[in-house]
Amino acid sequence: MEILFVLLGAFLVYILQGILYAHYWDKGLSAQICFAKSEIGEGESCELKEIIVNKKLLPVPMLHVKFETDRGLEFQGENNMNVSDRCYKNDIFSLMMYQKVTRTLCFTGKKRGFYQINRLDLVSTDLFMKNSLLNSMENQTQILVYPKAVDMTKLFVPFKNMMGMVLVRQYSYEDPFEFRGIRQYQSYDSMKDVNWKASAKTGELKVNVHDYTARQEVMILLDLKDETQLVQDAIKEESIRLANSLAGLFAVKGIPVGIISNGKDILTKEELCLSAGSGRLHIQTVRECLARLDLKQPVREIMKVWKERAKEKGLKPERILYVIISYSQRMEQYREFCAVGRECKGSVWLLPLFRSMEQKIRSDAELRVIRWEVPD
Repeated sequence: MEILFVLLGAFLVYILQGILYAHYWDKGLSAQICFAKSEIGEGESCELKEIIVNKKLLPVPMLHVKFETDRGLEFQGENNMNVSDRCYKNDIFSLMMYQKVTRTLCFTGKKRGFYQINRLDLVSTDLFMKNSLLNSMENQTQILVYPKAVDMTKLFVPFKNMMGMVLVRQYSYEDPFEFRGIRQYQSYDSMKDVNWKASAKTGELKVNVHDYTARQEVMILLDLKDETQLVQDAIKEESIRLANSLAGLFAVKGIPVGIISNGKDILTKEELCLSAGSGRLHIQTVRECLARLDLKQPVREIMKVWKERAKEKGLKPERILYVIISYSQRMEQYREFCAVGRECKGSVWLLPLFRSMEQKIRSDAELRVIRWEVPD
């Protein structure tokens, strides 16, 4: 008879705990995942914190916290992780009543990009591990992985040549808004420069003298369109690093630099069009925009994008030195950019290629083509 009561008691405990956990297991239970930093550089390490809190009398004997991230974040060790097209993490916790557990995961930003974790799946059981209990929670945490710099020893000579061209062009064009003085009219002067008020006072034609423009801009055209059906993400990533490094060098020298790209932002889904600027804040903006470029989205021809943006922004050829970064060697695009070179003297084509790839386009009078070896 006693055995019967024991069995009955055990059965009642089993039923009651099943009911309790079914209704209250996730009451007062919270889970949060957050990155320790909001941005890091490509190749740098960071930490991800898991914070689990149980604010109730009912313990949680086993709790699986599941989430997924992009493969661009590489976590140390492969424990509790399934890696395929994405990384699926599954960590196990055990919480007593009114307990908080914090766990730190170390990872490396192996690839440039924008990463976020928006959802957590919580899976638990009752005390006898008989029934599975599931709940999903929203989670808002994100991190930017900035593109790293290219080999600056390789970039020094091309950059020095570009800077020389910028300085030459800086004093080659008169700025109609920079007034320097008045002088006697000469036969080669344009009538639009005649100062009629001064001419009336002296009885002789006088013309306004304008100072040379002190604002030369560099506009980088970043082409992320594949030349063939073969996807070359490694070359496109190197192109983004080139744009990041070049923009930083120009901005540090006080030369306003902007970027136009056919690549699209992963958040806004819009093509990148960043007006020229310089200084630390602008460099930060450049890095953020380049980090958010999504190579999975379809892109248009870079010259078509440039024409639209140049018209919208009213870009003046005499004020701009164009630098295109593109591994495409299609003759149509080459001829179009050569036309830009004729109008914007000193324009440069940076051609990122693997060592095994053949270079088909060459420098000419209007355009300088510089091959850039992409690491295999």
